[in-house]
Amino acid sequence: MFSPKIRWTLSTFFIILLLGIGFQSWVFLIALVPITILIISYFISTPPEKVELEIIRELEQTRFEEGEHVEVSLRIRNIGTQAIDMLEIIDVLPLQVSLKKSSNHLITSLDIGEETQFRYVVSCDYRGRWKLGPTHVRARNFIDSAYSVESYEETVTDFVIIPNFEKIRDMPFRTKYPKISDGPFHSKLKGEGLDFSGVREYSSADSLGRINWSATAKYGKLFTNVYELFRTADLLLVLDATERTASILDEQIKAVLSLSEHFLKYKCRVGLIVIRDSVDRFNLSSSRQQLVKFTEMLIDVQATKVVSYNILRNRIRNNLEHYFPMNCLTIIISPLIQSTINKLLIDVARRRKNSFFLVPSIVSSEWRYIKNNEDTANLLVHQNLLIRRQMELTKVIQEGLVIFEWDVSIPLSVFMNKLKQIATRRGRR
Repeated sequence: MFSPKIRWTLSTFFIILLLGIGFQSWVFLIALVPITILIISYFISTPPEKVELEIIRELEQTRFEEGEHVEVSLRIRNIGTQAIDMLEIIDVLPLQVSLKKSSNHLITSLDIGEETQFRYVVSCDYRGRWKLGPTHVRARNFIDSAYSVESYEETVTDFVIIPNFEKIRDMPFRTKYPKISDGPFHSKLKGEGLDFSGVREYSSADSLGRINWSATAKYGKLFTNVYELFRTADLLLVLDATERTASILDEQIKAVLSLSEHFLKYKCRVGLIVIRDSVDRFNLSSSRQQLVKFTEMLIDVQATKVVSYNILRNRIRNNLEHYFPMNCLTIIISPLIQSTINKLLIDVARRRKNSFFLVPSIVSSEWRYIKNNEDTANLLVHQNLLIRRQMELTKVIQEGLVIFEWDVSIPLSVFMNKLKQIATRRGRR
């Protein structure tokens, strides 16, 4: 295959030739001599008709976390019968990764049997299942007049980027229906081996061994220690992954995984429902494999448009009524920005005996990507979104439901810790 350089050279040759004939000047004909030599060299020096290379990609593993840096290595060996004067190699990267170090583009030369290697580092920017490759190569002659192109599909490598999540230390939520086994929920009981919660005034039914003498001496009346026992409960997570949640879906997925990891650590049974145009369900389980199942499924979740809200409502009701107890703690994770979806979620919350909303702020999430924050049009759109969101939140509050608003610019673990402190100061509901 010839490069455009030959086309331009030939065009120049004929233009000069016509000028020499037209003006009948030998100067133009002398100028054709070097161009003729160049054209002859173009056709004499040709690259290999077929590029025969052995390309091997080396990766330490094929599963990575979001934000992780990965070193990719390629080994290229010339297994053909002809040396390659100029070899250009491009390793194709998916849009979901970004180049961080070195380059995926290499220009080199290879003798017969010679081998070269190059490395580059990419950052895993977005969860999903992606492909590295194929590797495109182009062998050119030394004057770049002709080239041969090959694409090596065998270098295509599948890899998975799993969503990362934070580990939560303290949980501010309390279930109304705990079980007896150890877990993350507090229940005020008496007995040995319980965790200290605080003090209160002494009553005649209290044990003398639990009297807090320091508080008694300070306030002049008897105080007794109060202890709490950790108990488990069933937890149902409801994830809103409909069309309007696209800009904040990643934060919601990380919240689902963080909450699941925390509750499963205490042997709670955790279930998950993902609401899209369809309903994906994971039944209650306390197995540590449950977190792996959630992660594998949430890798591929994308926000989808709902075609029929009536069908979706029936699917949600059927899944909730048949597979999840009415008294399990239900956490609905949604930005509450779309009125029709909010009606479905409010219906879910009203049917459960113990439920609340974890509401990540889609306003703060989208505002982070606005470059010109002082532009009048952007400000108007921002204010309109704020008003609509506040109206939707008011509808939920009027139903008597509990909402925890989460600014996604604050890490979830920090947000939960703040809620823990507020719950401690105000007393547990």
